[in-house]
Amino acid sequence: MASHPEGEKMNHCPEASKLNPGPLKTLLHKLGLEKQYPNKLTLRSLLEINKDSISDDAVDSLKAVPWYFLKKLLIVNAKCRSCTCLPENESSIDLDSDQNTEDNEVNLLDLITALFLCADSFLQQEMALKMSMCQFAVPLLLPQGTGSQSTLMLWALRGILKEWRPHALSESKGFEEGNIVLLQMPLISFVRLQACSMSKSRLLNHVLSNDQQNHNIFAHKDMDGGAAPRTISGGLVEACWYLPCGNRNGDNFPEPLTVANLRGDICASQAQFIFLTQVSTAIFVFLDSVDEDERKLLLSLGHMGSKLFLVVNSKGEVSRNVRTSVKEIMDAFKLKSNRLLMQRPNVNRARFSRQITKAMKDILKESTLKISIESMSNEAIELGPFVDECKTEASKSAAEEILKGIGDQSIVDYKRNQLPLQGEHWKQLAKIEKEECRLKYSGENRLEEYRAKLQEDKLKIRREQNKYKTTTAMASFLGFLATTDKQEKALFLKWLQLKLDMRSRKDLSSLRNRFKEQSLEKQDNKCLEELDQCILESSLGIEHFMREMGQIYEASRLGNPQASAEHCPLPALAAELLLDGYPFELLDGDASNIPEKWVTDVLMELHGKVGEKSKLLVVTVLGVQSTGKSTLLNTMFGVQFPVSSGRCTRGAFMLFLRVGEDMRKDLRCDFILLIDTEGLKSPSLAQLDESCEHDNELATLVIGLSDITIINIAMENSTEMNDVLQIAVHAFLRMKEVGKMPVCHFVHQNVAGVSAHNKNVTDRKYILDRLNEMTQIAAEMEKRPSVNRFTDVLDYDADKNNWYIPGLWHGTPPMAPVNTGYSEAVSDLKKNLIEVLKTCRYEEPSQIPEFIEWMKSLWKAVKYENFIFSFRNTLVAQAYDNLWKEMTAWEWESRKKIYTWQKKADLQISNLEVNSFENQAEIQDLQKLAESFKSKALKMVATLEEEMTEKLDAYYKRKDRNVSLIEKNKIDFFHHIRDVHRDILNTENNKLDMALKLKISTIEADDIHRKQKVRIEQKVLQLLQNSNDSKTPLSDEQLEDEFGKMWSREVVKISGLEEQDIPSYVFKQLRGDFSNRNVNEEFQNVETLTDYGIELFKARDRHICTMTKFKLKMMMFGKKKSERKFAEIFRERY
Repeated sequence: MASHPEGEKMNHCPEASKLNPGPLKTLLHKLGLEKQYPNKLTLRSLLEINKDSISDDAVDSLKAVPWYFLKKLLIVNAKCRSCTCLPENESSIDLDSDQNTEDNEVNLLDLITALFLCADSFLQQEMALKMSMCQFAVPLLLPQGTGSQSTLMLWALRGILKEWRPHALSESKGFEEGNIVLLQMPLISFVRLQACSMSKSRLLNHVLSNDQQNHNIFAHKDMDGGAAPRTISGGLVEACWYLPCGNRNGDNFPEPLTVANLRGDICASQAQFIFLTQVSTAIFVFLDSVDEDERKLLLSLGHMGSKLFLVVNSKGEVSRNVRTSVKEIMDAFKLKSNRLLMQRPNVNRARFSRQITKAMKDILKESTLKISIESMSNEAIELGPFVDECKTEASKSAAEEILKGIGDQSIVDYKRNQLPLQGEHWKQLAKIEKEECRLKYSGENRLEEYRAKLQEDKLKIRREQNKYKTTTAMASFLGFLATTDKQEKALFLKWLQLKLDMRSRKDLSSLRNRFKEQSLEKQDNKCLEELDQCILESSLGIEHFMREMGQIYEASRLGNPQASAEHCPLPALAAELLLDGYPFELLDGDASNIPEKWVTDVLMELHGKVGEKSKLLVVTVLGVQSTGKSTLLNTMFGVQFPVSSGRCTRGAFMLFLRVGEDMRKDLRCDFILLIDTEGLKSPSLAQLDESCEHDNELATLVIGLSDITIINIAMENSTEMNDVLQIAVHAFLRMKEVGKMPVCHFVHQNVAGVSAHNKNVTDRKYILDRLNEMTQIAAEMEKRPSVNRFTDVLDYDADKNNWYIPGLWHGTPPMAPVNTGYSEAVSDLKKNLIEVLKTCRYEEPSQIPEFIEWMKSLWKAVKYENFIFSFRNTLVAQAYDNLWKEMTAWEWESRKKIYTWQKKADLQISNLEVNSFENQAEIQDLQKLAESFKSKALKMVATLEEEMTEKLDAYYKRKDRNVSLIEKNKIDFFHHIRDVHRDILNTENNKLDMALKLKISTIEADDIHRKQKVRIEQKVLQLLQNSNDSKTPLSDEQLEDEFGKMWSREVVKISGLEEQDIPSYVFKQLRGDFSNRNVNEEFQNVETLTDYGIELFKARDRHICTMTKFKLKMMMFGKKKSERKFAEIFRERY
């Protein structure tokens, strides 16, 4: 292990680079781990998709044991501990043989110790976390195997997060949550003397387990690999934690506590024993007898008298020597009789474990001594154990430097000050980008002008973003990312993640408590909504810093060249993290948008870093919130998507897994791309107007990107998931090009039992029938007769593509281990998905550039969709569409009636006889007639509005057509009726004004005509008279010139009618009438309607529906020669 910075007293990690002959070298050779020692085994190397990772073959040699153990452990399978013995050939067992079995098995504790010695610090953290999830004891003090040295595994345990409910919170149903190394808890240690026939570990398993289920937290001799001789794990101190669930009758202890177990006798591990005496609240010493060295050691530790318990196993009569030794120790430490626990022959293990439990409870009541693992490091500095965290001090300081700016301010304020570009500017930019496509709020504006305004608004926001200087936090973050030392960078990110998670949990806990209090006090909804929004925004993780990186980069591309050059390296930094296995944000869940330039350049950098060998297969998980999507992916592939309670996934994140050389030919790809998504139908987002739209956009995008989509369903929310699927399918039908046909797998969580698959045949059929019905409805709405079933859009087999997985926990958390059935079911699912990826593809997997182009085109289609995403499911969309059609018909009836009446009114105004414009009485009569028509129009429109309102009321009273599904839209339709008739009235008044103006203009024109005729005659006669008087005849040219001047002077006061923009009016009406149809993108390309309808209609490729194209493509791969020939002819023609 690398040494840590100078100046750290007693904190240097042990030198282990040179391995001398001895037990450790022998064991590593036997396990095939020599090349991995020390600390050379990485987590990344274990996550590769290869044949070993999906194989379930039993181990056939001791060299396969470590890899089997790690493979099972990373998918949280508790059976990982049962791999330490090679299978025996029972038929060849010789009863008379004394053959040693050491070559066929390895001690389980030796195996775990060896793997921790070979693992790097990140794999150690992952191993400790997964062992804790399995409720296995984890190393607290790890022996180095080369002497008496040991290491306090503080860093390895930092990733363990626990939740529990102390009895004080039982009534309120509250809970506490924290990082296990930071919790101040009593530590009770269990040690033994050399002569001890009682198993501490088995007894502890009874003490820590509930009555219904005994779990092997500590390995013991009756387990696989437990009886094999230990060679390097002597001196190992394991720790586990008892955490109450709040059930006073079921909990063994009311408060959290740490239990430590020293392996081997105390004389052989004196340093570890002395360390435990310093940090423990109580120490239980197991013994059969006491030799002189042990007696001296115990008596030398006079400070531990208040902590000491003696546990004696008496097989019949206790010998005089034992009695004397025990009495001497009790007298020396002045121990009371209750500090001596004896297991007599008539007391079984269950009863004796209750005695131990009672003694532990008593000491917990008496003592207030509590300690955290982090604070143990101070004792380690004084007493000798090394601290594994020593080498991370620089990275820790860097992370703390970034968080120093938070102080007492809230996370919301910190993000606003230190990560400003991803705030309101970015969210507003996302809205503008969608509005550019959907044009929902263009109103009366000309489209060219409105689009130009949106473009200017975008540039204005980017200019505003460019005004921000890189904040202190972001400058530090980018500086450490740019370091060339990968180890330092990884440690920095891990520390930052731990610190951010800790701060987020603190703020979220406080906010949730406030929300709960205000809910009980029945505060107004607005206050609760604001608090809920604050909870939503109070998450802070590395993804927020990466998101800020993306915004800095995107803004700089439109800024000055110097800033652009400065930030050019950012995509390369992000691509490095992607290659190292960090999740990368694809879609920002807060803004519901993809930063396309940032994502594109990062992925293209990655494409270059892997030598342009970047063929991808995409696996996505989708489901309702809190159904265990991230946990499913983490268990299936051993990855690290965040899953803790304060860190619900927002948006969509992608993670690259390398495919091993031995699988690349079968899978035809270099990477499997995992996409984890935020939970749909989130209660915390339900009050937001865009919640449903965001869910549907997200689902459509990720399903469209996938080769395989895992639909994660808990039985209680299958309806919500079906709703989202319906909308996604409907959206695909409305898109021109869906591209590929994702394979769809349903994972039903929390369904146990071997008969689950057969018993749920009816449920599967119901779900498929429902989806088929909704697909047919959607196809009818979108005029897609070629689509009849759900399976015409998504590849789904109701029998093969359904998986029933038992619950994650085996028992009641927090003391429940992960259910082995869960791990194995998920492992089976993984193997099936790999087989599907091998066999079901019709095209080659796409490289990163093709994936980027497909992502852009799919996201563009999502942004242009302005109708279907706003509905909960297809039935709601159909009900809305049906009523909209009725509304359109009613509106047309109203307009037709008013149009007929208006033509008659125009005729009456036109036919009213007025002799002269100068006759004011006649003009006033004309104006009064127009005003009377306006009054009649007002009454008529009011009547039509009332009739249409009554029709809407009657429609909503119908029992058919799923009217109840659009009850919440009722008020919107009433407002639409009001707006329609206001528009009709305004239009009618304008037409009456136009008719009046036309009549008056006609009268005025007649008057002008009469007057001008007389004046012109007079002018001509005068002109002729002047010519005669001057006796100078005018030429034809002079006459024309004089007449032209006179004509211009006379007609200059005459004005014509204002020219109407008829094409724009018709186009506006078209957009309104087709607002529910998928023609938004086509309307964007229309400049003016005057260019249309000139040429004859010709069938183009775009007129052929996507599903027909797909079926024709399938026919080309079909068996029938006639079908292949037809497909070829069609392809050549179109």
